[in-house]
Formats: sequence, C-alpha cells, structure tokens
Amino acid sequence: MELEKELEQFCQEAQRLKAGRRSGSLPFPEALRAFAVRYAEHTVAEGGTVTDAAQRLGVSGPTLYQWRKGNAAGPRCSKPAEKGAALVPVRVSQRPAGAEEARVLQVVLVAPSGWRVEGLSVESAAQLLGKLGC
Repeated sequence: MELEKELEQFCQEAQRLKAGRRSGSLPFPEALRAFAVRYAEHTVAEGGTVTDAAQRLGVSGPTLYQWRKGNAAGPRCSKPAEKGAALVPVRVSQRPAGAEEARVLQVVLVAPSGWRVEGLSVESAAQLLGKLGC
C-alpha cells in the first residue's frame, strides 16, 4: 500500500516537472529516479515487466531501462563528465548509396545506448551530432 502512495506522489511530481520544461531538457532528480528504479524492480519481482512499470510511472520504457543501468541522462547520448573520459570504439566504413546512383555516401550512426540513424550524408550526420551535443 505504501508503494502505491509513493507511486501517486511520483506521478504528481513527474507531471509538475514535465509541465515546466521542454521535453527531455532536464533530468529527473536522483530521488525520483531511485524510486522509479525501485518500483521497476518491485514490478518485475511481482511478475510484471519494466515496460509495465514505465507506463504506470509515466516515463518512457527506454528511460527507465537506462535509469536501471545507472545512466541518469536516460537514452540520449551523454557528454563525458570530464576531459579524458573513456573512449568508445568506433568503426568507420564508407559505401555508395547505390551502385551507380549520385555517388553520395551515406552514414549510419549507432549510439552506445543502441539507437540507430541510417541514410544520412556525412554533412547531415555531423549536424545531427552537433545538435545532440555529442
């Protein structure tokens, strides 16, 4: 019963936070993320799924999965906390979009968190990375 009361408080606080900001512009406070993770663990222990918990909490499934993994930023790419942070291996390959089509190279971006964007030109990929702050 106490967990349900905390869930209600979480939902109210989440709504308040979402009302005062652009989507995804500020992270949830640590206390709210900690409750969400605890609630997800409880839901899974009771036979539910993380997606079920996310729906009840009013957050996205990918965000809750990231919180459970300990990534406070959620599914977006994250900037290194300090200079010299660990590097992520990158494989760069080039291939034409079509056999004899306009000889435009296409890029596939794959983030460490798993999202994937295909079919971008090198210039478009650079712009996207700049906008994401990566």
